[in-house]
Amino acid sequence: MHLDAVARLHGAYGDRIQHLQANALETDLPGESADLVISTFGLKTFNSDQLARLAKQIARLLRPGGSFSLIEASDPVGWWGRPLYRLYLDRVLPWVERLFLTGAQDFTMIGPYSKRVGTAAGMAQALQAQGLDVVLRNHVFGCATSVAGTKPMSREPTDLSPCPPTP
Repeated sequence: MHLDAVARLHGAYGDRIQHLQANALETDLPGESADLVISTFGLKTFNSDQLARLAKQIARLLRPGGSFSLIEASDPVGWWGRPLYRLYLDRVLPWVERLFLTGAQDFTMIGPYSKRVGTAAGMAQALQAQGLDVVLRNHVFGCATSVAGTKPMSREPTDLSPCPPTP
């Protein structure tokens, strides 16, 4: 899917974009080798220790001046439409999955995970702790939260060694 999107969106420049599939918490990719790190809707499955490890990896992988952009489904506490949104995440999506996507389990846990995580504020704090410049934003009345930013051009050298595997 990603390769198709690169070809469609970037056409003649698609060959300049490298697609890598790796364990984000334990990758041995070289330090300061990425201009951009993105993540879409995967943060909610991590606990606080894993978020800290991911933040360390992002800081290690980004070149100075490199950017990151992460987005996650959130729990829009305080929004008047929250009950309908919760109904959609907790009941409708799992029902659609059972009815039309036999064998898939992609939507069943979105509701519980998004409720447990709340927002991506924990990830924002973990990235700031790694010395990255971070902007946290709410989208669609708080139904999604993004964390974006950059690695400063000049800062203390980042530990470029890969994170050790989880015991």
